[in-house]
Amino acid sequence: FADHPFAQQVRDWATRFGGLNTNHNNTGARDGGADDDNNNDIDSAFTPPVDIFSTERAYVLHFALPGAKKEDVGVNWDADKGELRVAGVVYRPGDEEFLATMASGERRIGMFSRSVPLPPRTRNAASTSEEIDALAITAKMEDGILVVTVPKVEKEWTEIHKVDIE
Repeated sequence: FADHPFAQQVRDWATRFGGLNTNHNNTGARDGGADDDNNNDIDSAFTPPVDIFSTERAYVLHFALPGAKKEDVGVNWDADKGELRVAGVVYRPGDEEFLATMASGERRIGMFSRSVPLPPRTRNAASTSEEIDALAITAKMEDGILVVTVPKVEKEWTEIHKVDIE
């Protein structure tokens, strides 16, 4: 992921404009951690939490991404792996001068990535093998939640194959 052109563009942007440090919950030197002034770890990524709902017609995934802008988030379906991948970046808004005045920073910022297998690999899903309608996947950002709808293939009839006896 770090070699992806999008990730390189994010690093270039962070270098030019600053303010893209990842969150370390303010564990500075006074708390026994590294000094925050020397901690510009923009290569580390976080994994956003996700809620997965399985309706009759679709999987609906809610990714918690407070502060993310839709243009900074990518959603991809990998049919070979059967995975939905969400990746992007969350950053603190403001210019370098304003960001230098931050007294406390607790939000998760920086690059993120999350891959979710569909159907989910759970005890109940093991017996069902639902197909995904990849061309109908939709995503929208609502109040800091990325909502991705992954339709299941609708089977209007049961396919019966006659086997000839030799």
